[in-house]
Amino acid sequence: MRVESDPMSLNLDAEDDFCLEENRFKQYCAEFIKHSQQIGDGWEWKSIKDFPDGYMSKTHFQMKNGNTPSIFKDSTKESDEQTLTRVEEALDDSQVAGICATSEVIRYEYHVLYSSSYQVPVLYFRACFLDGRPLTLDEIWEGVHECYRARLQEGPWDTITQQEHPLLGQPFFVLHPCRTNEFMAPVLANSRRENRNINYITSWLSIVGPVVGLNLPLSYAKLVSEQNTKAD
Repeated sequence: MRVESDPMSLNLDAEDDFCLEENRFKQYCAEFIKHSQQIGDGWEWKSIKDFPDGYMSKTHFQMKNGNTPSIFKDSTKESDEQTLTRVEEALDDSQVAGICATSEVIRYEYHVLYSSSYQVPVLYFRACFLDGRPLTLDEIWEGVHECYRARLQEGPWDTITQQEHPLLGQPFFVLHPCRTNEFMAPVLANSRRENRNINYITSWLSIVGPVVGLNLPLSYAKLVSEQNTKAD
């Protein structure tokens, strides 16, 4: 399923509430992916055979300390198999083993799905070391920045938990979406007051992504700003 971009999807009509309709979710994703492809950020839309639904996906490699290994930089346009093959070709066995042992490179896979129950996007993700060992929930929590950790652990509504991926049927970690509308409402309300267009996915992902090590390049925000400048 190919998701087509519609520039009008960036407008939030005043009579709408702050819930996100599925067709608008897909339009926002298409706009987001279009820019991602332009800057080589690695996001893509994936479809499931015999399913009408799809999701945004990105794979990211980083060391346990949060840095991106230089061997994996500039590889976002490659598939996972191509990336790993290139690494194997560039390094001998002892060097690859050294990276795994000393740098603890982690492969993160992020998926953005639509929740029809909450009418908001949901961030699913999983992580494993290069030897295939998945990170435990405790290790995931260790990777959450301390400025987020205390607040997340106060209540179950936005705690990181492990659930079955609704489309793949595989275990993924997820940030619970039940209060997404609560923290997105001020963002959307402000855009209406200022008569400014926003991309819901960009705004939402810039809020929830850093909690689990996913940071958006500044150019996403600049793109929205440029679109508003042209509209003026």
